[in-house]
Amino acid sequence: MRDMIEEPAVLPTPREVVLAAGDWIASQLQQDGFVWLPSRLTLQRSVGSVRHQIHVQPDTYNRRGGPIAVQAMLNVRDTALRRWRKANPQLVFDPDNDYVCGHFLGYATGRANGYLYGDFRDGEIDLSSPGERERHLDAFVATVRQSVLPWFAEASDPDLIVESRAADMTSSPACIVDWLASRGRIDLVPVYVARYVERHPEWDEGVRRGVALAADGQRPEYSTNWADVLGWTSAKVTESHPAGPATGR
Repeated sequence: MRDMIEEPAVLPTPREVVLAAGDWIASQLQQDGFVWLPSRLTLQRSVGSVRHQIHVQPDTYNRRGGPIAVQAMLNVRDTALRRWRKANPQLVFDPDNDYVCGHFLGYATGRANGYLYGDFRDGEIDLSSPGERERHLDAFVATVRQSVLPWFAEASDPDLIVESRAADMTSSPACIVDWLASRGRIDLVPVYVARYVERHPEWDEGVRRGVALAADGQRPEYSTNWADVLGWTSAKVTESHPAGPATGR
């Protein structure tokens, strides 16, 4: 990263700066199990069948010699969940998918139980000034260790995910319902759905509609009717009680 901190004779492209930043972050987080996947602009580690991902998304307005910034996104994925979905296509909207949950990293920068959470901007890294890059990257690594690693721990445990920031903030809560079912934790599904609707009361009508569709043997018309899908999915998995958790964790 040193050659990207000091101003070179020929200015690097924004992509070169981002790639160097990702490589430097990975060197700092290597002890935590992360590797840098430059083709995907992703920091990733595996814990059993679960993958923890920090996606680095360059700003559209990045320019050589001008502003260079990235925004970070968190994802949890599980190859065992993909297998479960493929084995139970009647219960899910997307059988060929390993996605569990995710949202912007900035929203994970606080903790539960009364602590204030961060906002979207807390997941941004400003790489514009060569002289400031190392300081900004050091702060980002500290944020990952202090807030993101606990976020991943909560989002990878069925007992913890139900009351986690990850579960509250994800835009696709039906995917968490799938994951709980794949882990044999049907008992947690109604608890999670009730909590999600309590925190997102505007979803209540859609969730009820999805439950009614499941009872009538129908499906929501579009997978992007997120509230309908949550109601439909929760009804399907709780009535079907698919046997056993997925293997591979």
